[in-house]
Amino acid sequence: MEARTIPVVLVLDTGDGDEEYAEEQLQQLIAELSELDLDSIDRVTQGPTPPGSRSTEAVQLGALILDLGGSGALLPALAAVVQDWLNRRRSGSIRLKISEDEIELTGVSDEVGQRALEEFVRRHGD
Repeated sequence: MEARTIPVVLVLDTGDGDEEYAEEQLQQLIAELSELDLDSIDRVTQGPTPPGSRSTEAVQLGALILDLGGSGALLPALAAVVQDWLNRRRSGSIRLKISEDEIELTGVSDEVGQRALEEFVRRHGD
């Protein structure tokens, strides 16, 4: 029997519309995500816009599909890397989507946002 995979759609929105800056930020994020033991990190460069996306262009510039492998055990580490990355920039946002469940993280972490992220991870973690 083949192990199920857990694809996570990650969409980066730098909030400023500067394509060059968005690409630079995405490359930095990919470098940090590469430190995790993900099965794959793929860029979304064409095809339909994921539900909830603001525009096709934004998705093409800042969307990734991450494969966590056969369990959600890496989801807490992924969430921590993403939140830390955003906190260091203090701007922009990242949406994480698993199936129809989605959460938007920002560079301003508060108690309510942290609880929402913990609940999201709990729903999809191992």
